[in-house]
Amino acid sequence: MKRQHHIVILAIFSAAMLLISCSDLKTNLPIATSATPQIHEQSWTDAASAGFHGKAIQSDNYDMRPCQQCHGSDYKGGTSGESCIKCHNKPGGPEYCATCHGSGLPPAPPTDLLGNTSNTARGVGAHQIHLLGTGTYSSHIVECSGCHRQPGGVYDTDHINSTGRAAIVFQDPLANQKSGGVTPVPSYNLGTLKCSNTFCHGSWRLRKSDSPNQFIYTDSVMLGASYAPLWNGGATQKGCGTCHDFPPTGHSSSALSNCYTCHGDVMNASGTISNKAKHINGKIDLVSGAIDFR
Repeated sequence: MKRQHHIVILAIFSAAMLLISCSDLKTNLPIATSATPQIHEQSWTDAASAGFHGKAIQSDNYDMRPCQQCHGSDYKGGTSGESCIKCHNKPGGPEYCATCHGSGLPPAPPTDLLGNTSNTARGVGAHQIHLLGTGTYSSHIVECSGCHRQPGGVYDTDHINSTGRAAIVFQDPLANQKSGGVTPVPSYNLGTLKCSNTFCHGSWRLRKSDSPNQFIYTDSVMLGASYAPLWNGGATQKGCGTCHDFPPTGHSSSALSNCYTCHGDVMNASGTISNKAKHINGKIDLVSGAIDFR
C-alpha cells in the first residue's frame, strides 16, 4: 500500500515537472483556461484566431526550436506525446518550405508570409511566373537560387533574418549573360520594387562587327531597351516591345508582321511569339540557325 502511494506521488511530480518545463519555453504562451492540465489554449490550433500557433511562431521570427523541447527534435511528439506531423506531414514537418510560404511545389509565393495571394502584393509578385516559366513571351525558368541564396535549412543565413526579406543576389545565368563585350550588373530596388540591368529584360548589345548579318544593322551596335519591370505590376509589365523596340535600336526598319521572315522559328506571320522556348533564351534564333549573343 505504501509502495502504491509512492508511485502516485511520483507520477504527480513527473506530470508537474513536464508542465513546468514546457511552460518555461516561451513566457508569452497562452494560459490554460480549463481545469484540464494543458500548455496551450484551444485557439492554438485555430487558424482564424489571433492565438493561432502559426502567428505566435511568426511573431517569434519563425523560431520553432522551442517547440522541439516538448514535441521532439523530429516534431513527432517528444515528451508532450502530441505529434506536429499529424498536420505538418510533408518532409521536414513544420520546417517544410511551404509551411510558411508557397502552396506546395514549388514553394514560392503565393501564398506569401502574410497570407497574400494576389501578385500585386510585394511578397507574391512574379515569383511563380519566373519559377514555372509561364511568362507570355518566354519559358525560361528561374530557379529560387537564381535570385536568392537558397538555404539548406530554416535557420541558414540569409533565410530568416532581421530584415524580414530574403536577400536578392541574381545568380541566374540568363540575367547575367554577357553580350557585345558587356556583362550586365543586375539589381533590385527595395524601394521601387523594380528589377534593373538584367539581360533577360533588355540589357544587351550586339556589335555589328561580330555579326554574320551586318546588312540588318543601321549602327555599329544593336541595343535592347534595358527595361526595369515592376515586380508586383502584374500583367501591365508584360507588354510586347518593353525589352526591345520594334525593331530594336540599331536594327533596320521592319513591320512586326515581317519579323518571321528571319525569325520564323520564334515568330509567326501574325507577329506573335510561336515558340516561347526560343525567345529570351540567350540566342538570336534565325531561320538560318541560332547565333549566340556573346
